[in-house]
Amino acid sequence: MKIALLHLNLSGGPEKENISALRHAISLAAEQGANWIVTPEMALQGYFFAKNDEPVEIPVQPGESMQVLCQLAARHGLTTFLGCAEKDAATGKFYNSCLVIGPTGEVLGRHRKMHTHGVGAEVWVTTGNQLAPVNCRDITAGVLICADSWFMENSQGLKEKGAEVIVVLAAWPPSGEHGPGDCWERCSQTAELPVWVCNQTGSYENLDLSKAESAVVVGGKTQFTYSSREQAILLFDWDLGKQCTISRQFSVVAV
Repeated sequence: MKIALLHLNLSGGPEKENISALRHAISLAAEQGANWIVTPEMALQGYFFAKNDEPVEIPVQPGESMQVLCQLAARHGLTTFLGCAEKDAATGKFYNSCLVIGPTGEVLGRHRKMHTHGVGAEVWVTTGNQLAPVNCRDITAGVLICADSWFMENSQGLKEKGAEVIVVLAAWPPSGEHGPGDCWERCSQTAELPVWVCNQTGSYENLDLSKAESAVVVGGKTQFTYSSREQAILLFDWDLGKQCTISRQFSVVAV
């Protein structure tokens, strides 16, 4: 199978521009033969959407604006891991989430970020409390969002519940004491699972993502990474039977 990580500049939003960028990148990835699409954390609205001048309503997802991306997944038969803000229909609480959209446009499952800052750009976020791998037909995927991957009990929990790969959506720069360090290697080693990380680029306020890394980690060791100020689609081939990379590096498609 071919995986596409969308290493894009999305943190500042607004949602309308992010949807346009995602549509373009997903279409390009599909042309390259991608089967799975992974977006960064909060790709739909942008990580800092709540600090924009114009208020944005957080809907129950998939909301109206997301439908175009669900339709795009169905058109190309893609499995898409889409970072977004969502409202819980029963409680009205808001979550930083990943929706897994299947190849017919349906929602296969979701993960709600479990380790949030609770201040600044995440002041609106309710902390999630469930780990539930998603059956994606080809493979069962565990999903973590950014800081979730720092805590090894999360990766171990996903393994125990049947995950065969861990997909991480991130907005996480490498510098400073709060960078990811070697957590993705530890995550892979602890769970004995491959870890695929989709980060993003760009810069907004005090968050400089221009050196943030997207990565593929197998057997506790990083196989290859990408970081750049330039937006890109990062493609790699995965052997489902052997659970290993066929590619030796990302195939980089400029966006």
